[in-house]
Amino acid sequence: MNTVDTTTTADQVPDRGRDRAEATSWGSRLRSIAPRFGMVGLLVLLLVVFSILRPVSFANSANLRTILVESAVLTILALAVMIPLIANDFDLSVASVLGIASILAAGLPSKSGLSVPLTIIAVLAVGVIIGIAHAVLIVLFDLPSVVVTLGTSTFLGGIVLWYTGGAVLYEGVPTALTNLGSKSVLGLPLPVYYMIATAAVLWFVLERRPWGRNLYAVGSSEVAARLAGVNTVRTRAVALITCSTLAAFAGLVLTARVGSGNPSISNAYFLPAFAAAFLSLAAFRLGFFNPLGVVLSVYLLAVGVNGLSILGVPSWVEPVFNGTALVVAIGLARLSIGKSRRLVGV
Repeated sequence: MNTVDTTTTADQVPDRGRDRAEATSWGSRLRSIAPRFGMVGLLVLLLVVFSILRPVSFANSANLRTILVESAVLTILALAVMIPLIANDFDLSVASVLGIASILAAGLPSKSGLSVPLTIIAVLAVGVIIGIAHAVLIVLFDLPSVVVTLGTSTFLGGIVLWYTGGAVLYEGVPTALTNLGSKSVLGLPLPVYYMIATAAVLWFVLERRPWGRNLYAVGSSEVAARLAGVNTVRTRAVALITCSTLAAFAGLVLTARVGSGNPSISNAYFLPAFAAAFLSLAAFRLGFFNPLGVVLSVYLLAVGVNGLSILGVPSWVEPVFNGTALVVAIGLARLSIGKSRRLVGV
């Protein structure tokens, strides 16, 4: 009888050891996965809090639809900001590129009589040209990206003031253009689909294609990437050109949605776009800029601003909120880049 008991106990020891090992393994997985989805939890928390505080004005389909639509252009711009950041290049001109693209989208058909298809091609071509200029100056001539793009931003701001005389362009904007921003499919305006398509394509390219892996490699160490056979010049150049082109596309969508070109509209997009791009470091792929994190960050900021506005806070709270979010995002980036890359095993 004692022999049987001893045997049973001996058989149970490995089982208990396996149970403890499995529990430890699940705990480790949970600790590594949970931080990736912390911002999702924060977004849900904000939605619940604002819904409780303002159940009628906040928690209704019209307001949530407004948040979704109003942030579509900002999401596209934030995705543009993200691309060169992956390779440690800063494009501070994205909001100005959006601004001049928006102005040209309104002005070329109304002032010059250009057709809508030619206007779209011309606006996107401007974005490509700006991106090529950045690539030549930053990549080939090795000039600091911050200085170059800051200069571009100032230059484009002057061009916009010259072209518009400081006035909003709203007369003569063709209906065929505004339909691209106002028409709805399945209850959602087209800009939402543009945003989803942009994020999906970028996710696929960055996560599943060689160029995306090369871009992340350049951002981790340009020297190591070059030694590994990556064409770092081409990779960075394509990133800068794609950034400016996407920013121009965002400006085009903005004019199509609002039906006008405002010379000062770009000022409202600069900080939120950069805040969302940096906040993406703390979502999904910790320590790495990523498209899904950018989308989540934009709507986290949008829900916060919308909820505070409905609560009746003063108008100055929004820029303070966005500025604080940018500082917090950079702080999270600094904290996450080192240790979080170890968590994801990269």
